[in-house]
Amino acid sequence: MAEKIKQENKAKSPSFMQWVLVIGIPLVFAIIVAFIIFSSMGINVIDKTKEVANQIPFLSTVVTTDEEAVVERQEEKVETQLSEKDVAIETLETEVSTHEQTIDELNQEIVKLSNQAENVSGEEVEEAGAEENVEEAENENLDKLTRSYEEMDPESAAPILSNVERDLATAILQQMKDEDRGEVLSAMDAEIAAELTQLLLE
Repeated sequence: MAEKIKQENKAKSPSFMQWVLVIGIPLVFAIIVAFIIFSSMGINVIDKTKEVANQIPFLSTVVTTDEEAVVERQEEKVETQLSEKDVAIETLETEVSTHEQTIDELNQEIVKLSNQAENVSGEEVEEAGAEENVEEAENENLDKLTRSYEEMDPESAAPILSNVERDLATAILQQMKDEDRGEVLSAMDAEIAAELTQLLLE
């Protein structure tokens, strides 16, 4: 008898599908009707839902509002620009280092050639043949030095020539091709360029 009553009670208790039919469907219908009403009143239900969900501690990490999405995009754009600028700075630093190395090598060559020129000019040459050899050596050294300057960028050559003795700088500029000479002079300080131009004319 007791088992029969239990079976009758079990048969009377609502099943899961009955709960879905009784509660679930009307709830979904009510949500759809509310969505339509709010939309017709000009209220953006999706944005409002996001704002409310964003206030809830657990959901705020999952839901992103339009404003937060805009801020995130802007942050990503700034980070991309910063990384591109970092790459550009590294490239420029590498170029500067290479130019500095080239300048150091040329300065050493200038010192060497200046010493050779001083040694040659300090010696008394007794025979004409010896004088011709010295002149040829000087001309050869001057040609080598001129070629070195012609192979350099005008921006690198200009500051070096500006610090060289005026006679040597004038001799180098005279030996250079017209186009290269013009580029180097235009990269120099205006005063020094004017002085060297006057010396070239003399």
